[in-house]
Amino acid sequence: MKYVGIQTQIWRNNRNTVILLCMFPVILLGMVLLAIMTLDFIGWFCWDGLCPPGPQAATFHWDVIWYYFKDAMPFTLSMTGLWFIIAYCTNTSIIRHITHAKPVERKDNLRVYNIVENLCIAGGIEMPQINIVEDNQLNAFASGIDIPSFTITLTTGLIDKLNDAELAAVIGHELTHIKNRDTRLMVVCIVFVGIFAAIQSMSFRMLGALIRGSGRSSRRKNGKGGGAIVLEIMILLIALIIWSSVGYFFSFMTRLAISRKREYVADAGGAELCGDPLALASALKKISDNPGLDNVRRSDVAQLYIIHPDEEFDNDMKLKGWVAKANTMFCTHPDTPERIKLLEQF
Repeated sequence: MKYVGIQTQIWRNNRNTVILLCMFPVILLGMVLLAIMTLDFIGWFCWDGLCPPGPQAATFHWDVIWYYFKDAMPFTLSMTGLWFIIAYCTNTSIIRHITHAKPVERKDNLRVYNIVENLCIAGGIEMPQINIVEDNQLNAFASGIDIPSFTITLTTGLIDKLNDAELAAVIGHELTHIKNRDTRLMVVCIVFVGIFAAIQSMSFRMLGALIRGSGRSSRRKNGKGGGAIVLEIMILLIALIIWSSVGYFFSFMTRLAISRKREYVADAGGAELCGDPLALASALKKISDNPGLDNVRRSDVAQLYIIHPDEEFDNDMKLKGWVAKANTMFCTHPDTPERIKLLEQF
């Protein structure tokens, strides 16, 4: 993969972040509109006197639909915005808590601190926080959304088992993620994919609860039986499950594609920063033999690692042809041997 300038990568990530920030609320509003259209289609609003006289089944009343959509829009946007702000701002502390990472100062590990500091000076990169995880296996990742929160996390196994050139190459890879603002972009992707997943999960739970309690009866103002109400709500929940599943799938696949591309770019940037592509290739070989942090059972966190432990296991199965290509589409990281091959040709 041809490596382009750092500033170009920053601009592209900022552009992609804006696109994602605009796209996901639009998709969510589209889901709300479809939900209201479904309710109108099954005659949910007609009892309120909003529908014109005559047969009301299997038809749309657009004045009613837009009336409720305008009412729902501010609530949907405000709740989505609040959810996003909370998840966005707490992401770094959540990751640190999940991985049990501890901050490191110069006095705690002079070797690591000096490597990070020298690479930051050479690349004109803001000095990030440095965290270490007590793990005898090998892995590393970058996280954070702004200069105060940018962090590089390394396992003790990685520090102990890589020589200085290899460790500098891995740190250069993670610093490139920070320089390109990849960490911020991926947080945006993860948060919005999580919103679709939450809607999907909530709909499943509500549908299950409704099915379990479907034996109960209720009455509405127009005297319609409780069984009919339950059926209508079931239709709405099934529609929500379908729409949220479609939204989750496409947003999830987009997140994976962005993540794979950013890894290639970070490899190239890390090789350029440390000036030794073969050192990064050697480091990737060692990490792939024993990738750490596999006890952190969170795919959204594992997406940040330099090598995903579970995906590395899948790659060891030696899939070939279209099966291998299909498998790669569902991975957050490109195939490690392919990454090494590109670095060796750098």
